[in-house]
Amino acid sequence: MNLDNIEAFLYAFQLGSFNKAAEALYLTQPSITARIQSLERELEGPLFHRDGKQIALTERGKQFLPYAQKILHAYQEISSTLREKPLAEKSLTIGCTLLMSTHILPEILPIYRRKYPGVNIRILVGSSDYIMDKVLKKEADFGLVRTVSHPLIESFHLHTDTLHLVVPPHHPFREIPPSKLTWDKVGKEPHILLAHGTIEWLLVQRHYHRNQINPHIMMEVDNFEAAKKMVMRGVGISFLPELCIAEELSNNLLYEISPQPSAQLTRKIDIIFLRDGNRDLVEFFIHAVKALERKTLLAKTF
Repeated sequence: MNLDNIEAFLYAFQLGSFNKAAEALYLTQPSITARIQSLERELEGPLFHRDGKQIALTERGKQFLPYAQKILHAYQEISSTLREKPLAEKSLTIGCTLLMSTHILPEILPIYRRKYPGVNIRILVGSSDYIMDKVLKKEADFGLVRTVSHPLIESFHLHTDTLHLVVPPHHPFREIPPSKLTWDKVGKEPHILLAHGTIEWLLVQRHYHRNQINPHIMMEVDNFEAAKKMVMRGVGISFLPELCIAEELSNNLLYEISPQPSAQLTRKIDIIFLRDGNRDLVEFFIHAVKALERKTLLAKTF
């Protein structure tokens, strides 16, 4: 029985949709459907009732569910145990951007420390190019950065982060329906952007250029945390990554606005390492980030 098929079944059940399961597993919806159909052939019967986009477990699906959960849990436990030995080094140096050091590593490093309490951990924070240089010089075991390229570097896609346009709680844009809020009107508001030339700066500029708008850029800062604080104090509005603002959005300290037509501003975050580096170490952090991402997705769903 294929573990990928079991995982697809569990995510479809947990998220209540083949489409959402596909998004969570970075697959296409037909791939999820094919995996579940393969599982249904093995088990000689349907696992889901399908009514348009709505799905629900059949009796056979309900019977299979606890076994599927046990199988996947056992696999994860075995996989984790077998990885333990090569990961138990005496020191670990991680290079990352400020965003990753603030919002991802605090969630993942406690897991690593519980498994390997004797490891000394050092964090290097800087730009993506700076971190790639540290990895190339073997001054960092791996890096968490936006997508970069080098012949000696191997990379694995970890996360696609979306930039959201946010305003402070009492901003008048909150009272305007999205269908009536235009980019022309938004462009006249004072914007706080990351420094000139950064990938985020380019994404925003290209977006406004496509809409033939010259935005009012009032301030440029060198990190997202500074931009977020400025927006919260009512200094201006800003495009900020989801990782950076999730807590503030949930606590109503910031509000997302969605002018029309909708903007798709995304950046890829990768883990980078030398081609002859410690793949077991890298895989530990890949699995940890993916687990965190799926946990966050499930929390949003339910």
